Amino acid sequence: QKAKSCYEKAIQINPNYAGAHNNLGIVFKELGEHQKAISCYEKAIQINPDFADAYCNLAILYMNISRYDEALQYCDQLLNLAPETLKAKVIKSEILRKHIPAWHASMINDKDRNNFYLSALKSVIKTNSSVLEIGTGSGLLSMMAANLGAHEINTCETNSIMAATAKQIIADNNLGEKINVIQKKSTDIKIGIDINKPADILVSEIFSSNLLSEDALPSLEDAKQRLISKKAKIIPEYGSIMIALFGGEDIGKNIYTEKFENIKLKKFNSIVAKKYILHRQDLKINLMSNTFEAFRFDFVNKNKFPSENKKIEIEATKGGRSYGIIQWIKMEMSDGLKHENHPSNLTSASGWQKILYVFDDPIELSIGQNVVITAKHERNIVWFFLEKIQN
Repeated sequence: QKAKSCYEKAIQINPNYAGAHNNLGIVFKELGEHQKAISCYEKAIQINPDFADAYCNLAILYMNISRYDEALQYCDQLLNLAPETLKAKVIKSEILRKHIPAWHASMINDKDRNNFYLSALKSVIKTNSSVLEIGTGSGLLSMMAANLGAHEINTCETNSIMAATAKQIIADNNLGEKINVIQKKSTDIKIGIDINKPADILVSEIFSSNLLSEDALPSLEDAKQRLISKKAKIIPEYGSIMIALFGGEDIGKNIYTEKFENIKLKKFNSIVAKKYILHRQDLKINLMSNTFEAFRFDFVNKNKFPSENKKIEIEATKGGRSYGIIQWIKMEMSDGLKHENHPSNLTSASGWQKILYVFDDPIELSIGQNVVITAKHERNIVWFFLEKIQN
């Protein structure tokens, strides 16, 4: 309060003292009076447009109150003034890391995925087609649809940073007149307000590495009920969660520990997470069973996708130590077109990773031995449990 009085007095004496306005903003920030702090920082910049500290303080405050668009805006303004300002670099990087995960670039550069969607769109788009895309991302799939001649394209994206950037990318490709980017969740879209009519084609790429985590099922259920015509084409038409037993010395060293020389370390495994996302391509993984389709989702013929719980009996095709279940996903169209990030498909760039569900302890298997797994999903969560080993 004393500091506040002093800065206010300084401003009375010299209303154009930018430093006093900036420092008064810091005081208001400490007092939790955020809007007053913002006004003070903005006044400091109005007086001195090159006042780097005020831009930095605005960026920090906006980040702390979860107004990330404004935080990025002031970071960029500061970096234009002083490109080597470390605070601005760190703030911007932290916001983007949190809201635009690094896998987006790999996903955009995944040629197999892109070719699957491009081929699927080619097979359904006509000159009078209206397309609804759930999950704009970079705008790539909508731009594919536009280039293939679709008449009307609406795409929705909840992430404000992503939506704004997608609009810029679409404009760069001279497709701004053809593609409408809606910054909303698909379940909030209204016919007659956000889009003119139910779409003829629904395309979505809101599938995570376990297929379900990005609210894929609720979004598709809602879209089928409200946002597309009864005979609309859906891309993809089917989605599957695929599994197999896995082992291998390389991967074992990265997920399980027993000892170093005569020092026992096995109890450390009790605090290691049992779900492991496999980002590395250099670790050799042995598939110790045939492939199983744990869950299959028919997006065309089904309108509801309830939770599931089932037992799966898997026969070991290789002997040795198994550490758990490896899981990946598969997309399909009824004409035979498919895309699958199978563990043997080592790609340089992919947004979808393999997921390892690690047993509490490794199991020793013989060829022909059966392992019973409990497979469970709760519409957005997937897990695989070791039930028993049968001799």
